[in-house]
Amino acid sequence: VKNPLSQALRCWSEWRRQQKLHGRFAFGDARMQLDRVILPARLHTRAASRRLAEEAEITRADDAWQVRLCDNGLSFFWPSEPDQNLHFVIEQEFSAANPHHYTTAPVRLSPESTVLDVGACEGLFAFRTLKDGLAKRVVCFEPSGRMAALLRRGSEANGLTDGIAIECSGVGSQSGQARMVAGDNPDAGYLEYLPSGESLADAVPVTSIDDYCRDNQLALGPGDLLKADAEGADLDVLLGAEEQIRSGAPQLAITTYHVDDHAERMIARLREIRPDYRLRLKGFSFWTAKPRPVLLQASTLQ
Repeated sequence: VKNPLSQALRCWSEWRRQQKLHGRFAFGDARMQLDRVILPARLHTRAASRRLAEEAEITRADDAWQVRLCDNGLSFFWPSEPDQNLHFVIEQEFSAANPHHYTTAPVRLSPESTVLDVGACEGLFAFRTLKDGLAKRVVCFEPSGRMAALLRRGSEANGLTDGIAIECSGVGSQSGQARMVAGDNPDAGYLEYLPSGESLADAVPVTSIDDYCRDNQLALGPGDLLKADAEGADLDVLLGAEEQIRSGAPQLAITTYHVDDHAERMIARLREIRPDYRLRLKGFSFWTAKPRPVLLQASTLQ
């Protein structure tokens, strides 16, 4: 059970540490939805259950569950019977108050933007981005064959297949092969690289962003976006995109809560290769063993 006082002190200590390291964690951004971080989980899980019942119609669809959002008509498919935690998956896409929301300032997209969605999972971010006219094309990278298939079903259900490319691939610092290790939740799997030359039946391809862009003659620019929620490989995604970052300065929205030092290491590296980036660090995670910054955003747009 969370102790509110000790949780608040841990957040304060981590905020001060981040500020001393790089000064890119505004107090207002650190306070985003802080009640979820410091108060017992039962309080926000009860509220999440109520909100999920209000915002979504959930029906069984063959080997999955179809989730239809009442307010905007978007649908997506989930591989297991949804519980209250699905509300947080939905909320992060539609509420700018949620620190996990990828498209708050300084990120600014347009109908001409190209988005690379690393760790696309069920595809709700891609669907929202296209439906809201925030991009003309989204390339979804999803290493789980099951989730990639559900993502494809979702793109068809929403009539968005023309704007979405689905790559059943992981993304890392280099290209190669890895095995997909399932997590406790559908959005919590991770990749384990295989030694060079080793092959397994369940191996999945892994690419770096630089290799993918080179192979597909794609050059990202300041109006485009690299979004990543890579379940611990987030720093590797960034390191594997350095050529694109140096040459084109695409906007970034990358999760930082999976590993203790990811936020400061990402910021340090970006300051070296693109010192003109405007950086924003947001929120603390309430679902991890200890609070960590949730999301790092970067943009050169004014």
